[in-house]
Amino acid sequence: MTTQQQMEFIAFIDKIGELAVIDMRESGVLASVTIAQAILESGYGMEELARKANNFFGMKCTLSGNTWKSVWDGKSKYTKKTQEQKKDGKEYTVTANFRKYPNMETSVKDHSCYLTGARKGGRLRFPGLSGEKDYQKAIQIIKDGGYATDTQYVSKVCSIIEKFGLFQYDVMEAGEDSDAGINIIEQLAKQNPCYKKGTQITPIGGMLHSVGVPQPDPCAFLANWQSSGANTCVHAVVGKNATVYQLLPWNMRAWHCGSGSKGSGNNNLISLAMTEAATLKYTDGSIWIELGNGANTKSHVLATYANAVRFFAEICRKFGFNPLDSNVLMSHSEGHKKGIASNHGDVEHIWKKFGLSMNQFRQDVKKAMKELAVSTVPGIPVDSSSDDTGNQKINPLDGTVKVIYKGFDGLNVRKAPSYIGEVDHVVKDGTFTVVGISNDEKWYKLASGLFITAIPSYVSFKATPEQKAQTAGTGYYRVRKKWADAGSQIGAFKKKENAFELCRQNSGYKVYDDSGNEIYPLNDSIPQNKEFKVRVSISNLRIRKGPGTTYDYHRKNGQALYTSKGEFTIVKTKDGPGARLWGLLKSYEKGENGWIALDEGVKVLN
Repeated sequence: MTTQQQMEFIAFIDKIGELAVIDMRESGVLASVTIAQAILESGYGMEELARKANNFFGMKCTLSGNTWKSVWDGKSKYTKKTQEQKKDGKEYTVTANFRKYPNMETSVKDHSCYLTGARKGGRLRFPGLSGEKDYQKAIQIIKDGGYATDTQYVSKVCSIIEKFGLFQYDVMEAGEDSDAGINIIEQLAKQNPCYKKGTQITPIGGMLHSVGVPQPDPCAFLANWQSSGANTCVHAVVGKNATVYQLLPWNMRAWHCGSGSKGSGNNNLISLAMTEAATLKYTDGSIWIELGNGANTKSHVLATYANAVRFFAEICRKFGFNPLDSNVLMSHSEGHKKGIASNHGDVEHIWKKFGLSMNQFRQDVKKAMKELAVSTVPGIPVDSSSDDTGNQKINPLDGTVKVIYKGFDGLNVRKAPSYIGEVDHVVKDGTFTVVGISNDEKWYKLASGLFITAIPSYVSFKATPEQKAQTAGTGYYRVRKKWADAGSQIGAFKKKENAFELCRQNSGYKVYDDSGNEIYPLNDSIPQNKEFKVRVSISNLRIRKGPGTTYDYHRKNGQALYTSKGEFTIVKTKDGPGARLWGLLKSYEKGENGWIALDEGVKVLN
């Protein structure tokens, strides 16, 4: 098996695993069984039926008379030849009609509907399956009910579960608060020089890292760290999903933090690296800017925080560590200050924007160890759908784009023009034909129909002669800290609205026209250091708990709280992402926790 194939298999397990855990709560069918059956029936999602019909379980159009409650639409089908097996093991080929589903989620749900609802005569075909906690017994029930004709079906499914440790999914509860368990899958980096060296350690604590590149998928890092040419390796990596991938045994020395004046944390600390959202971009060292509206970055940061809490709660229980001791549990940045790590800013360089800290993290790990509720981050994932721009208009553009990004993780080529769109594949070099650009000017549409980022420091665009002639003289709106500081530029756009939006999400920046004139935010008209009134002319202006879209908004009966139209008094202003300026409402002055965006729809009254 190649490293690329292994990564694809892991990605498939990760994706269907999340759906299987959710389904387990509803159907009672063990997630490990669902995942293993899907692997066996669909070849890790590579088989024809899975690719062309989203059917991952070989579900035929007619099953047990179709008298059970199904989520299939009853008409979409895919016809193909398939192998069957007689009781004596002899195989034969038949042509059959199979169910066609709109997505993987529906396939998983329909599979469980069949397993829990199909009947044979007057009794359930698979009695006792729902709620069975032993995966071996569950698979035997499925086989005895006539699910598969393969005489080796039970042993095949069991071997898959045991090979990948899928039984760990059976103890996960989807949607629980952050004191829930964490799924740890062993994917040892046996080709990594660090693993081959195999230096043993006696762990005395843990160090938390952030990967330092805008790549949310932990599998991208597995591919790098499992290479014989890698020069670093952590013990484990985690992304947005509650699945940790273990690359080294806990008692093996990792290469994760370098060293300082007093030695190296590599000698005795267990390391965890958290992935980062695709919607952030580094500009200088650990300084980063927001590329979206903040929702996706916040969702990713809070999810990885919760997963790190779960992981270290498990590690501290296992080794008897005291998580409240900052010499036991620390960030890379804290390790540097203690003289045992290189000079890095993680994880605080991202956390501080969301009100998170290592002191709070240590307290949350202690709570999780005691199985107490952890309320620092919400149990329900932050909704990032507002950052989904996948349905935006694509405008014509002719030229080529060359990948110049130097990060080892590569660039994600997506199926839609959105930072949270599905990734089709990753590229590390190459030149591609461009046929369009998204309306927000953040994505090039390729001739293949896929999309790649338009960030100038990641890719280099070259227009065709015809395209150059068409757009000559139209100029750009540039986003910089100062007009004279060209090095601070984080974006250049044909449409000023797109430049305004990037400026809103990153305080300290301004928008300039081609002549160097500042055209946004122009806050000179807003009174300084005194109360003033504003008139709100829109009905959906949210009241947030802090000055920026990274802060949560107030709710009433579960719904967002708005100002309504009318006049309001502002007592303080602050910079923050998502608006040219934020104003504190007088009615929230005491707690300083009610802020509105002083932008479109809000007029300052002199």
